[in-house]
Amino acid sequence: MHKLVVMSVDAMFTEDLAEVRHLPAFTEFMDRAAIFEDVEAVYPTLTYPCHTTMLTGCWPDRTGVPHNERLAPGEPIAPWYWEYDSIKVPTAFDYAHDAGLTCASFEWPVTWKSQGRIDWNVPEIVPFKEGMTWDDVFLPGCSPKAVELYEKRRDMLVHEYPQFDEFFVQCAEEVIESHNPDVVFMHQVLLDHVRHECGVNAREITEALREHDAWIGRIRRALEAQGTLDDTVFVVLSDHGQLEVDTDVCPNVLLAAAGLLDVDECGRVTSWRAYVQSAGISAHLFIAPDAPAGTLETTLRVLQPLFDYGVVTDRFTPEEMRERFHNAGDFALVLEAAPTYAFANQAVGELFVGPDNSDYKFSVATHGHLPFRGEKPVFMVAGPGVVPGRYAGAREIDLLPTMLKLAGIPYDACALDGQDLFENPRVRKLAE
Repeated sequence: MHKLVVMSVDAMFTEDLAEVRHLPAFTEFMDRAAIFEDVEAVYPTLTYPCHTTMLTGCWPDRTGVPHNERLAPGEPIAPWYWEYDSIKVPTAFDYAHDAGLTCASFEWPVTWKSQGRIDWNVPEIVPFKEGMTWDDVFLPGCSPKAVELYEKRRDMLVHEYPQFDEFFVQCAEEVIESHNPDVVFMHQVLLDHVRHECGVNAREITEALREHDAWIGRIRRALEAQGTLDDTVFVVLSDHGQLEVDTDVCPNVLLAAAGLLDVDECGRVTSWRAYVQSAGISAHLFIAPDAPAGTLETTLRVLQPLFDYGVVTDRFTPEEMRERFHNAGDFALVLEAAPTYAFANQAVGELFVGPDNSDYKFSVATHGHLPFRGEKPVFMVAGPGVVPGRYAGAREIDLLPTMLKLAGIPYDACALDGQDLFENPRVRKLAE
């Protein structure tokens, strides 16, 4: 077996490769890497469904993670799919653990309370209720071996970038240098944050990529210091694209006006028969289980102006979502917004509002869109058995079997939806 180290650069696109090619750590790595461009993401293109698929090799209709956030109308902060037991299929950590390997995870989504499957687990989590502290979320959610990592650095932990990512990178460096685990998964979100806040191709992107380059370099040097870099399957990947947004549309305003949901004096939803949950550039329409017969038809009539105005370009039934995009949930319909539009959750005020950088879904650039729109993510791998070059035809479901195969970690290929990319007829080598 070989070691496996995976670093996720959230929201890195294929078009970013031309720029990172001039950065030292990326260059040293890419010179030896197989580079898969324009990877097909899952739908919606949100961080948690994407990362869960990359961790399992399965589509969202099997993973149990169809969205970043759980449905929670009226909650000031919607609960996310934080918990590891949200995932309903085996993960890379399960396969590695069952093979007797040691595992570490830093800022990887959907790993909170990992049930002993991850030896050093410092999960992606933030205080998600009013009055919560970092201790409240980290201490019960870290693995026992990782508690010391958190306690040593708790003073630097703030939900601001790049410091938030830096906290996890420091934890990873220490674990690699002190314990040399067999499998390491890491996630950094700075680039995604900058794109949300500043725009898809903002000048600030260059500095964010430099920061990510420095983190990659530090992890590779930590492996080199252990003498294990040459025997490591080293992966740099990303999860989704982003699109520019100049207007948020608020379907729940229409539903409230039609009496399909109720709000209090603060604008908070108190009861609902129909509700639209934003997924950024897409949205999930829910009908309450106890809603009267015909509520869906009534809701669609209320929302018809959004189609008439060209604000919503596509609608998908649950059957279409499962058949075309392998996603499933309790939603009655999924809506896709037109270019430059995204969906907001609010139920009071104007139907159309400007972007709001206080929330990733409503910012000047966002995602959650159909996977074939805009720029696509990447998958790059170097190490034993890898033939360098440029490739196309990868899907996010194919990434885990590829990584496990290269690392020599046993897995049940029949239990995964994806296929090892180096044996996949969809994949083609591109001209250099």
